[in-house]
Amino acid sequence: MNYGEFLSSFLIDLQRLFRVELSTSDLTYSQILAIISIPDSGIEMSELSLVLGLDNSTVTRLVIRLENKLWVERKKSRRDQRAVKVFLTNKGVKVQQDIEKKIDEIGKKLNLEVNEVEKEALLNSLSSFQWRLKKLFLKK
Repeated sequence: MNYGEFLSSFLIDLQRLFRVELSTSDLTYSQILAIISIPDSGIEMSELSLVLGLDNSTVTRLVIRLENKLWVERKKSRRDQRAVKVFLTNKGVKVQQDIEKKIDEIGKKLNLEVNEVEKEALLNSLSSFQWRLKKLFLKK
């Protein structure tokens, strides 16, 4: 299997995992990704677009849906009044914590599937792989 085939297969498996294990009738896959991408200090809309790999108008519609659920709020950036930052509300923080808890539970299940000798090597390899992917984006 080459890297391209692996990326496709890995993406499909991760999406299925997130859709099946984390999505609910109140929380879509896109909303999950947005919520787990918002740090405590907030994130500018344009940066959220880059993180999610979506255009600004799509992220705006996504954030509006999250605002309607009272999970996020938008505020003008203190640093640049032209920029808008997205922050989690108290309800949004709770949703984010619930998602992270479910992700941790999935991680624990995966941990049980790997023998003790391979655990560190596997995590190091995955970490290295993720860093190389991030470096590709930093070059653009």
